[in-house]
Parts: sequence; C-alpha cells; structure tokens
Amino acid sequence: MLSEKEKIFNRSMPLGKLLGDLTKNYFGALSKSMEQHGIDRHFSTLVAIDHAEQKCTQQYLSDLLNFDKVTMVRIMDYLVDKKMITRTVNPADRREHLVQLTPLAKKIIPQIHKGIKEMNALAFKGLSKQNQELFYTGMAIIQKNIENLPVNRVDINLKKTK
Repeated sequence: MLSEKEKIFNRSMPLGKLLGDLTKNYFGALSKSMEQHGIDRHFSTLVAIDHAEQKCTQQYLSDLLNFDKVTMVRIMDYLVDKKMITRTVNPADRREHLVQLTPLAKKIIPQIHKGIKEMNALAFKGLSKQNQELFYTGMAIIQKNIENLPVNRVDINLKKTK
C-alpha cells in the first residue's frame, strides 16, 4: 500500500504521467515475456489484425489504434521484417494497403493472447471483478471527457533500452 505522502504526491502528478509509467512497466514486462516467440512489440497491432472482421487496411488499423500514418508505416515495416504480416496493395483501390497475418503470426497469436491475459491478471491482482470493471469504465469515461480537447500532438514511443 502507498503511504499517505505517496498518495498525495501521485494525486499532484498529471494523470498522463501515472498512466505513462504504468504503460512502460506493462509493455516492458509483456515484451520480455514474448521475446521467446520472436517478437517484442506491437502486440496490439497483431491482436487488432487478428480480430478484424473485415479486410484489414493500414488506415483501418491507424484509426482503430490511434496511430498517425507515419507511425503506422513504421509498425507495418517492423511486422513485415519480422515476417508477422503481409502487406499488399488493394487491387480495387491502389491507395490502400491490405494487411494479413502470416502463418508464423497465426502460430504465435495464441501465445500473445495468453501473455496479455496473464499480464492483465497480474496487473489486476488484488482487485475484485467489480473494481476491474470500474477501472475499465473509469478509463472509458476519462477518455470520453478529454478526447475532443484541443491538443498538441504527442507521440509516445516505447523503445527497449539495454
């Protein structure tokens, strides 16, 4: 448990700082657990492709995951290099790139889902199901409250460091 001093300090910090720290720790641990499968990042993108109920395009993924076009291209390049996806020009609309999981990615997707499930269980350890639901509900409300504010574009890049 946090001391009263730590609680006061945390409440004085921008919420984004606390969420950013959580993000770094969460994805750092998930990345470490997935290294054995030959991939150490962009799990959300692979999961999104796996769950897509339509032909998956780079634009669809960019919109869904809230990535700008440049970041999405970099992610696609990484996943192509790792032989996790194929990216082809849509013959019906040459401006679009269709994205599909490779057999290699399809083979490790269950491990990615398992890793995410285990990481979530660890993160929620000590929280009741009701508090877990409150967390997700609260996050959705917070996102809704701030999604239309004028912003300066900020990119958060998670990079492995030695």
